[in-house]
Amino acid sequence: MEEILIAYVDGSFEPTLGKYAYGCVLIEPDGIETTLSGSGNDPEVANIRNVAGEMLGAMNAVKWAKAHHYREIRIYYDYMGIEMWATGGWKAKNKYTAGYADYMKKSASQVKISFQKVAAHTGVRYNEMADGLAKNALVAE
Repeated sequence: MEEILIAYVDGSFEPTLGKYAYGCVLIEPDGIETTLSGSGNDPEVANIRNVAGEMLGAMNAVKWAKAHHYREIRIYYDYMGIEMWATGGWKAKNKYTAGYADYMKKSASQVKISFQKVAAHTGVRYNEMADGLAKNALVAE
């Protein structure tokens, strides 16, 4: 059986701080959970609000999968652009979404990436955890 890394990703944005952030929960096949989070405040990137964090979450999940030699990752997300830009379903219309799409397409030659949409704020445990990590990263130093 192929070992698949599961990742739940989410993003957040706080206009009063001009910050965007991501949260990511990784679940390995043996059940070990790892969390990742971070934030940024580049004013240009902040123009796309929480989408910046959503993309950072997915890219950091894939980066982690590659670093830990996973051949496959399944990304659970609640913002459709995460899948659509990566798969070409949506045209990336700015340099940030284009950069995301490019990173994901290049990474797909190293790790198989699949996507699964989940409804936001519906009590899905790991999605709620990713959301909380993103919100906490907004206020972290």
